[in-house]
Formats: sequence, C-alpha cells, structure tokens
Amino acid sequence: MAEAITNELMYEVLKKIQDDVAVIKKTVSDHSRLLVRMREDDLRLESMQVETQFRLDRIQTRLDLTDAP
Repeated sequence: MAEAITNELMYEVLKKIQDDVAVIKKTVSDHSRLLVRMREDDLRLESMQVETQFRLDRIQTRLDLTDAP
C-alpha cells in the first residue's frame, strides 16, 4: 500500500537532499581549488618557457647566430 506522506517523512527526505547537496558543494570546491593550482602550474611553466626563450635569444645574439633582418 502507499505510504502516507508525513511531516517526519518529508523532513527525512529533505535532510537527505541537504546532505547530498553539501557533498556536491564540497566536491565542487575541491575541484575549483585543484583547477586554480593547475592554472598556477601552467603559468609557472609558461614563465619558465619565456625565460628560456629569452636566454636562448641572448645566446644566439652573442654568437651572431641570428638571421639578419
């Protein structure tokens, strides 16, 4: 038979939904922090690449290895 919907049953269902939403919020927050760290790593690597390119250009200039414009 169909179970009667009571305030207690509604409370239990809503409490479960609230708990599930809290877990989802924590997961999204964790993923957001991870994405921020990944972006910081990406920027750090990009900076290292620019510095390496700058140093390579200086070496080529000192050795007169650059093509004349």
